[in-house]
Formats: sequence, structure tokens, C-alpha cells
Amino acid sequence: AGVGRIRLVDRDVVELTNLQRQVLYDETDIGTPKATAARDRLQAVNSDVDMQAIIDDVDADTIRSLAAGCDLIIDGLDNFETRYLINDFSVSTGTPWIYGGAIGTTGMSTTVLPDETPCLRCLFPDPPAAGTTPTCETAGVLGPVIHRVAAHQITQAIKLLTGNAKVVDRTLQTFDVWSNVQH
Repeated sequence: AGVGRIRLVDRDVVELTNLQRQVLYDETDIGTPKATAARDRLQAVNSDVDMQAIIDDVDADTIRSLAAGCDLIIDGLDNFETRYLINDFSVSTGTPWIYGGAIGTTGMSTTVLPDETPCLRCLFPDPPAAGTTPTCETAGVLGPVIHRVAAHQITQAIKLLTGNAKVVDRTLQTFDVWSNVQH
């Protein structure tokens, strides 16, 4: 879609349980760092894109260097601590962030445009206490939920990267594919 550089950051390795919802990987990738496997797959799709794979934690010590030079951040995180860290980084640096999350049969996505839209902390001032919400390990994730969230995120990213910020969806999209509820 015209993107020239993608930096992929993930500390995890591909597991068998990922394959039903994470379509960049196949059985031959099991045990491979996710960032490396994703880079290799995406590079095979378009070798003209500069793909950077970084195997690391996103934390308070690394976020500035990991996000340095990025025009925007898109997350596919599975924990609130890192989401709030990225939120605060986005707001403090003015870096657009496209949030996405999924659990079970529900998903949500929103675009944070600092000084223009509410941020995650604006919508949800405090992260939920540890152990009070379902996780991917406890509730699973229905594959199509991930694809719907990702489609929304990528559409908003393309709008931003092509200079069309005025048409970015500025709402929090939430849905449950099982009960057919959308907000």
C-alpha cells in the first residue's frame, strides 16, 4: 500500500495456538521469534519494503528507541500495561497510535491523534487491576475478531500515511461478532 518501512517489535515466539488467528505464520514458524517470522513473510510479499524485526520487550526503558523515527504506531498487544505505556508515549510525543484489542469474541479499535482525539487514558483512566479481566490464555480469541480489528487499524493507518487524517475514524469501535453487537 506504499509503506516504505515497517518496524516489527515482539518478544514472543510463534506457538501452535497462534496459527488459527495469526495468518502471517505457519507450522514451520513454530519456535521462531514472531518479529522475525512476520518480517520474513512480509518481505516475501514485498521485498521493496524495509522490514525491521526487533525481538525485545516494549517497556519504559525501550519505548523511545523502539519508536524513534516512526510516523505512527499500530499495536497488537495482549496486555494493558504496555498499552498504557504506548498511550502515554503517543500523547507526550504527538505520535499517532492506532489501538486494537481482542478477547474471546469481542474486539475494539480506536485511533489516538494527540491533541485531536481522546486517548486510551481519556477513555479508560485506569487500567484494570491484574487478574480482573480475561486474557488470551483464559478466554481465547476467535480468529475473525483479530482480522476485523486489524482491518480497521490498517485502514486508519493508510488514511494517516496518505495525508488523509480528516477521514480517520475518530470513534472507539467495539463489537462482539458472536452476539452481533457493534458500537
